[in-house]
Amino acid sequence: MKIICTRQNLIQGVTTAQRAVSTKNPMPILSGILLIAKDNRLELQATDLEMGIQCFVPCTTQEEGSIVLPAKYLSEIVKRLPDSPIQIETIQGTNVIIRYGQSEITINGFDAEEFPIFPKTQSKNSLTISEESLKEYLRQILFATSPDENRPVFTGVLMEFLNGNLRLVATDTHRLAMRGMESSSIEDDINIIIPGKTLNELTRVIGAADRQVTIALGENQVIFSMEDTTLISRLIEGQFPNYRQVIPQGYKTRIRVKTKDLIEAAERASLLARVGTQIIRLNIEEEKIVITANTEVGRIHEEVPIYLQGEPVQIAFNAIYLIDALRAISSDHIYFDMSGSLSPGILTPVGGEEYLSLVLPVRTA
Repeated sequence: MKIICTRQNLIQGVTTAQRAVSTKNPMPILSGILLIAKDNRLELQATDLEMGIQCFVPCTTQEEGSIVLPAKYLSEIVKRLPDSPIQIETIQGTNVIIRYGQSEITINGFDAEEFPIFPKTQSKNSLTISEESLKEYLRQILFATSPDENRPVFTGVLMEFLNGNLRLVATDTHRLAMRGMESSSIEDDINIIIPGKTLNELTRVIGAADRQVTIALGENQVIFSMEDTTLISRLIEGQFPNYRQVIPQGYKTRIRVKTKDLIEAAERASLLARVGTQIIRLNIEEEKIVITANTEVGRIHEEVPIYLQGEPVQIAFNAIYLIDALRAISSDHIYFDMSGSLSPGILTPVGGEEYLSLVLPVRTA
């Protein structure tokens, strides 16, 4: 293999592929990135056997070929190269010389034949959505996934296709976020659970308003295809909890409030709550909501104007959970529905957006 590539293109390709590199896998080759030079394009692949990323950047191919290079060293070297044409050439089988100006670096690599084959899925079920929209939808739900690997189902996001509609749902059992959208391109009823880690990495490589991402669903994997990048992931096995059962179908108390006002008041109250139980109390009255926190550091009293429908109520929440739910809503105003001090709080945007966030209250003395 022998290519010439710009530093900017190398950085883009290596940074993208590196997101799938295994940091703990005992197989040394999985700590590397596969480079394949062909037809004036440099293909980069990486995988941890759960998730894989394939991307392409332009280059000048002088000799076709392939090599696996250790991602850690390749990434650090590329970032520190001068802004000039970079030549990469394999020598003596698995060694590579990187030349820049009058200087060069030699790196020991691995045989490309040992690298896992990047899977290709033929799927009749696929949909296309703008990168910008998908990134926003994922932002609205990923905060509700669990980091606890002992309960894999809760670390993922349910992607549910039902009656021509797509719904994304995440929950860690203390909170839940749900985002819906129309998806007429998939007629089958499908339920899959995609790892939250995969979707977090996806949000880092998408976001362009003028580009699309195609989501193809296989039996045990999902593929996200962008213009020059493909991300593939295994699915999580298991049964996602029946989220419909935990969403109240009515309310006794509904407030309408400015999202920004409630976030800022909750954030200030959380400054004191952090040193204690992380609990903030909400006293919902006729024209205002009073937010308080009382810890060994001190006390805080915040008042936010609201429009109230129904009964006044006193309720307490984990400050972090409530703030995360509020930040996920892009609407200027929200509805906050409750059915008592021990029932979940339901946050929805004012304006018809198909989004819902649920937060369980905290039982207090």
